[in-house]
Amino acid sequence: MSDPSVSVVVPTVGAARLGPLLDSLAAQTAAHQAIVVDNGSRDGSVAALCERHDTVEVLRLEANAGYSRACNLGAQRGDGDVLVLLNDDCVCDPGFIAAIAAPIDVAGGVAMAAGVMRDWTDPALIDSAGMELDRTLLVNDYLNGEPVSRLDGGVADPIGPSGAAAAFDRATFLEAGGFDERLFAYWEDVDLVLRLRRRGYRCTLAAGARGVHQHSATLGSGSARKNYLMGFGRGYVLRKWRVLSAGRIAGVLLRDGVLCAGQAVVDRNIAGLRGRLDGYRAATPVESYPVELESAPQAGAAANLIRRVRRRSRLSRRSAGRPLRTLAVFHLAHTSGPSRSLEAELTWLASEGSLDVVVPGPGSVEEALGGVAEVLHRDFEALTAPSRGRGGLSGTTVRLWRELRAFRRLIRDRRPDLVVVVTSMLPAASIAAAFERVPTLIYCGELFDRGYGTGPIRAIAGRGLAALTGRLADGIVACSEAVALQFAGTAPSVLEVVYPPISDSYGAGDGPAFRARHGIAADAPLLATAGYLTEGRGQDTLIRAMPAVLAAAPRSRLVIAGEPFPRPQDHAYRRYLVDLIAQLELQDAVVLCGFVDRIVDVYAAAAVVVNPARVNEAFGRVPFEAAIAGCPAVATRVGAVPEVLRDGDSALLVAPDQPAELAAAVLRLLGDERLAADLVAGARRVVADRLTPARSLAGFRRAVEATLGSAVPKRAATAPQPPAAPSG
Repeated sequence: MSDPSVSVVVPTVGAARLGPLLDSLAAQTAAHQAIVVDNGSRDGSVAALCERHDTVEVLRLEANAGYSRACNLGAQRGDGDVLVLLNDDCVCDPGFIAAIAAPIDVAGGVAMAAGVMRDWTDPALIDSAGMELDRTLLVNDYLNGEPVSRLDGGVADPIGPSGAAAAFDRATFLEAGGFDERLFAYWEDVDLVLRLRRRGYRCTLAAGARGVHQHSATLGSGSARKNYLMGFGRGYVLRKWRVLSAGRIAGVLLRDGVLCAGQAVVDRNIAGLRGRLDGYRAATPVESYPVELESAPQAGAAANLIRRVRRRSRLSRRSAGRPLRTLAVFHLAHTSGPSRSLEAELTWLASEGSLDVVVPGPGSVEEALGGVAEVLHRDFEALTAPSRGRGGLSGTTVRLWRELRAFRRLIRDRRPDLVVVVTSMLPAASIAAAFERVPTLIYCGELFDRGYGTGPIRAIAGRGLAALTGRLADGIVACSEAVALQFAGTAPSVLEVVYPPISDSYGAGDGPAFRARHGIAADAPLLATAGYLTEGRGQDTLIRAMPAVLAAAPRSRLVIAGEPFPRPQDHAYRRYLVDLIAQLELQDAVVLCGFVDRIVDVYAAAAVVVNPARVNEAFGRVPFEAAIAGCPAVATRVGAVPEVLRDGDSALLVAPDQPAELAAAVLRLLGDERLAADLVAGARRVVADRLTPARSLAGFRRAVEATLGSAVPKRAATAPQPPAAPSG
């Protein structure tokens, strides 16, 4: 009988831990198909890492669809007889694939095989050799904490494989429906194993299929996010499989009560309890309790509890300090410069322990970070000039007082070790953290001296806010030197300039599809601008430049991507833009397309990207993002823009509020392909030299460690290399 063909599926949310696993797959003795399911990462690092391995295929998802969905899609994409599932925090010995695939024999009743994962930091111990279930269907890792030598004498097969290192007959996996996708992550393997066992299939322990596993590397042991997802899966399985009978409910309450109480005391969160309640409500009791498993060997409740305590104790000792709990507060619910700049950094903080993200409502920030953080919705808004409609100065004062009290309650409830405020325009959050004596790192992406529209009162208020920010913060991350200079004389001891990272993912847009959606001809020269609709962004200047552009290039079109800030003045500005378009009779040439989730499609469709800001820019990502997509940029010479862009080398820079100069620069690029290509190459050089994700993460990590002092372990921002361990 020939060896079965194998499809290996690896779901991941980022490249931080992926490299060692891919290297180990490249060294396998058995041929296989490798599929990495990129579950919504945004920095392009997964694709870049996989490109180093010719045999690795990337299946990219736009958002984090969950572990279960990622595995199912990978299984559907694969073409092997055997499906091998691996977590991205594993590293396999060279014979792993051959050994775990060999026992699969559907005709003989074996549709599952479990590999043996050793402990990452102590390879003499077993991390998992599959799963075992007690009579309440509470799952534990089979042989966890036992010496690897235990395998030499032969051991019983587990109930099923753990999702971290599992093999299934792929056709059987798909026929059974794969993982239940209502389980975002955790317990999906338990549910599938129970369904396969009910069909008469069993699992074999592939004792020779070995590797190492960094347990809880993705969400952190004891993090609120992991406790919630684990609790959700537990509650879901309890109801779906009708576990809560009169004879079992006491055992469930005892076990789960002890686990939830332990999490409340040790982890300082009750997310596991909330997850159980939510999971129970989400499930439908469609399966009957698997009474046939009651005769299988099981560990008792006390033994299971002791095993869990020992594992947590080992993880705690090895973490060089307890997990770091971070609370990050965003002033906008939708993607903006700070949210794009800090996504990888906040993912790193989540891997150091736990991450709670606070936003003023649902939006793309929640979609981007929901896979690694618990996202909380609260009622607050960024500080702006007092408006008459909101009660003027007195109304703003009342609102700040209310938000201050709400943030203090939130901090007391979540008990973070670090608060990251992703703007200087939320003083209530920073003041609350100061009152609660929690170290605070403020990401400042604003210039208080806006230039345009900065009257004496606003200038005084800006200087006051800069001084307040400097005094409230334990550390400040500034997105440019221009931003950092605002804190001269008032800055805390920690002030780190971290240029925002620009990933290579901006080159993956679908320009033709975007043009088709908005009725733009394939050969029409397209100008594009992206950003919130607000007077300071200067979209009206670009609209005023369009008549001159059309006079020389009549088929030109302009796309303005973005929505107003949730402020009356910005909604009024949008209405002004609509009126201006009508006044200049540009209805056929200008498209206000609103918020665009895939901004990469805009860049791919454009011939020139324009950043017409009239207020001082704190950084300006758009020209660099456009360059990755192969599109040159025209930008105004404001704020920090000349700090990172050079006129004629990486962009064309013009004065703000000058429609004629702006039109001339645009026409120059439309008529000179060589110049356009040179500007793209120049901007890409800046990205490669100064704006890499690795450089940004290193700077942010320095700021966090300096802010907390010795509270943060001096660990690498990416996964450590596994220790050397014998194979076989």
